[in-house]
Amino acid sequence: MAKPNPNKIIRKAIYDLVNPVYPCFDMQVTGKLNPAQYVIISTQDKTDVNPNKCAHRWEVATLIDMVCIYNGAGNVGSRVANDDIEQAIRTLLENITITGYRVLNQTFEYPSNLDSSTATQTVYRNFLRLVLTLE
Repeated sequence: MAKPNPNKIIRKAIYDLVNPVYPCFDMQVTGKLNPAQYVIISTQDKTDVNPNKCAHRWEVATLIDMVCIYNGAGNVGSRVANDDIEQAIRTLLENITITGYRVLNQTFEYPSNLDSSTATQTVYRNFLRLVLTLE
């Protein structure tokens, strides 16, 4: 029997690992919080790999967005803090387990950073894509 879509189980596993260390949100910051550093569990892509009645595998890619916000005019803040968050997140996710699934393969991809600056704020964003093959 085919196993169900694993997306919400993966998001919960990531949240449970990351949130004790950095504020973690699904798609956007919610509530009255206004953290200067946080993690967003962003988009997910999945492929049903080799589906048949004997075996069923999912390949799921989850984009994780790490954000550091510095308020102030001029050249404020540093990308070093975001690099440190990225390394911490990778370490937290290295041995991730997904309830109800066996992790067959795990890779990390690093899309380009997306930094922005206005007259009053600098925002540094690093991305990490966690790709899991599950059975």
